[in-house]
Amino acid sequence: YKRFIDDDMYYIDKTMLINDIVEKGGAVTLFTRPRRFGKTLALSMLRTFFELEYDYNGNVIDKRRYFEGKKIMGASDKILSMMGQYPVIKLSLKSAKQPNFRSAALQLRDEIVSEFNRHIYLKNSDKLSEEESKLFNELCVTTKREDLKDEKDFREEIDRYATALKTLSVCLKQYHNKNVIILLDEYDVPLENAYYEGFYNEMIGFIRSLFESALKTNDALERAVIT
Repeated sequence: YKRFIDDDMYYIDKTMLINDIVEKGGAVTLFTRPRRFGKTLALSMLRTFFELEYDYNGNVIDKRRYFEGKKIMGASDKILSMMGQYPVIKLSLKSAKQPNFRSAALQLRDEIVSEFNRHIYLKNSDKLSEEESKLFNELCVTTKREDLKDEKDFREEIDRYATALKTLSVCLKQYHNKNVIILLDEYDVPLENAYYEGFYNEMIGFIRSLFESALKTNDALERAVIT
C-alpha cells in the first residue's frame, strides 16, 4: 500500500474498510474472497493505518500522508484517533506448500520467526518481565533443520512455535502498553496443501493451536483480520 501511495499509482479507494472493521467487525474478522481480489493489499493498507512505526531517529511516523484524499479521512474522530497507534503482527501463510508436514511446519516456523525479528527491538528490553524476555529471545533463535533429524526433536521444535503469536502479542503489549492488531493472510494455503498431500490432521493440529492461542485466549489482542 505504501508503494502505491509513494509511487502515485492508481488505487481504488477501499480505505473505508477500516471504518467497517472497527464499527461492524468483531474481535476477529474473516474475509473469504477469490484470488486477485485485493486481500493482501487490503491487509497492507490496514497495517499502514494502524501500525505504530518509528523512523531511524526514533520519532513516530505520521501516517496521515498515506491517507490524504482518501475516504477514511472523513471518518469519525474515534476512527482517526486509531491511526498509527497499535503494534501490529502481520503473517502470511502462503509459502507453506511443501509435500510433507515436516517441511511445511518448518516453513511456517521460519515465517513466524521473521515476524519476531521484525520486532527485534523487544530483545532484552527492560520493559518486559524476565520470563517474557526469556521466551522472546528463545523464539528468535531456531534450531537448524539439519539438527532436527530425530522426530522427537522436530516435534519439540514445532511445539515451541504453536503458541508463538500469543507470546509475541503479550511482549508487544507489555512494551507499548497497548493491545495488538493481528493480520493473517492466506490462512487456508497450508490446510489446502496438507489436505492434497495427505497430512491434513497433523497440519490442522498445529494451525488450531496457533490460532486458538492468538485469537481466542489472548488478552493482548485488540482485533484481528484474517483472509
